[in-house]
Amino acid sequence: MDKFLWMLFLILANNIGEDPLLEKYCNARFGFCIEYPASFVSMPPPSNNDGLTFLSTDKKTKILAFGSLAVEDFDRIDQEFTIAISNINLTYKKVSKDWFIFSGLSKQGEIVFRKTVKKKINYTGDRDVYVFQTLMIIYPAAQNNIYQTYCIKISKSLTVKLFRLYQYSY
Repeated sequence: MDKFLWMLFLILANNIGEDPLLEKYCNARFGFCIEYPASFVSMPPPSNNDGLTFLSTDKKTKILAFGSLAVEDFDRIDQEFTIAISNINLTYKKVSKDWFIFSGLSKQGEIVFRKTVKKKINYTGDRDVYVFQTLMIIYPAAQNNIYQTYCIKISKSLTVKLFRLYQYSY
């Protein structure tokens, strides 16, 4: 019996960190990837390819993954943070020089979780372009027990990816 338990432990230990219930989405334009629950459905992408929205099967929870240019006069992380929290009653926040993360309640009573990172990427051939890479999860407060752990796990999945140069026509 001890041999069986030891083998089971080894199998489980080797699979830690692998979640077959997660899918990966990468955005080449803004150079980031996220993981999201496989049961969520991707909405049609916007024409400018700045990100995607994923909807839960009950259509009550949204995951938004998007990027934007950090343009002059609106390129500081503290400015982006101030704009992001304008309609949120904060319950948690952490702001750094190049990222922020917060959670809180919207005016509609939904929980809003957001992580935004400011990064320098190769953007259509220019190697020194700053962008904001954002992950948001919006869900009903009644479903907090379901999505609270997803918020932590998914926010850690927001990673910068190095992509080959892609040309976009707008």
